[in-house]
Parts: sequence; structure tokens; C-alpha cells
Amino acid sequence: MFKTVLTIAVMTTSLSAFAQMSKEEKSSARSRLEGSLPEPQAVESKDQYRLHMGLTAGVSSPRGDADSSPEFGINVGFQPYVPFGLGAEVITAELADTNIQRTSILARGTYNFGGDIPVLKSSYLGVTAGPMFVDGKTEFATGPLAGFDIPLQNQTSNFLSLGLQAKYLWTTNTQDALSAGVALKYWY
Repeated sequence: MFKTVLTIAVMTTSLSAFAQMSKEEKSSARSRLEGSLPEPQAVESKDQYRLHMGLTAGVSSPRGDADSSPEFGINVGFQPYVPFGLGAEVITAELADTNIQRTSILARGTYNFGGDIPVLKSSYLGVTAGPMFVDGKTEFATGPLAGFDIPLQNQTSNFLSLGLQAKYLWTTNTQDALSAGVALKYWY
């Protein structure tokens, strides 16, 4: 109940602040937001493919009685059509206090933001799905994901980025899990 009231209060104050903006400020905010949502288009240059490989490390927090545990993975991806990305990731975590190993091979689809707003221009939202192997049994996992990748160098290719990623995985038989972690990626 508290979370609902807090969410409504924040939304109401945000809307009232927007209503008090001048026409010029509204126009500026609207143009920045529109610039953050790239126009879908075919890839025209190598840089637009955004081919990358990366490592992830974080925490997996399953619902239920298992404690949070470390999670590690690798991922690859590219952007076949601006601003949509495709990729795959392999993630493994041993559930704390249960001695259960969970390894997922997930396909992922993302929408990559753009524009000039510092963190938003490097952010993405998406979905992920694939098989999860839990102690010799195969299950299915799917869920939403969100994250961002901040370039460590100011280049269009051949650079490293550091970011954060969060996802929630619904599984068919074992405990669902919220995962959050750091992502280090190399962009070709």
C-alpha cells in the first residue's frame, strides 16, 4: 500500500512540475525526448551494427527460501536494425545454501535508446528467453531486462564500456530470480 501511495505521489508531483513549465521549456524537453527515441532504419555503416562481447558479474536473488548468490556470465550482441538489438548470454549461479547450480542460455532482444541525455542515450530495454539447466533438468526462463553501457573512451568502435544490467527471470519449475550486475563490454 505504501509503495502505491508513494508512486502516485511522485507521478502527481512530476506532472504538476511539467504543467508549470513555459512553452519554450516544454518544447526543449519534448525535442530532447524525441531525440532519445531513434527513428527505426536499416543499418548503413559498420558502426551502426554495434557488435559487442562482454562479461557480467552480479548478484542473483531468487524468490523464496534461497539466499542471494554471485552470478557470472558472458554475452554477445549486435544491432541488425537501428535501434533494435539481438544477442545471447550464458549465465551461471550457484544458489546459496542449496548447492543447486543454475545455468541459463538466453536469447535477448533490446531497444537501444539514443539522443543527448547522458545515461539515457546509452540505455536499453528488452526481453530475454531460453533454456535454464538446473541440476541436470531443463527448464524455460523468460523475463524483462534493462541496463546501460557507458563508453570508457570517446570512440565509435573498438572501445570498452562499463554498465549495469538488471533482469527478472520467470522460470517453469524453480524459483524466479531478480539479477543485477556490472557489465564490461568490448565494442567492435
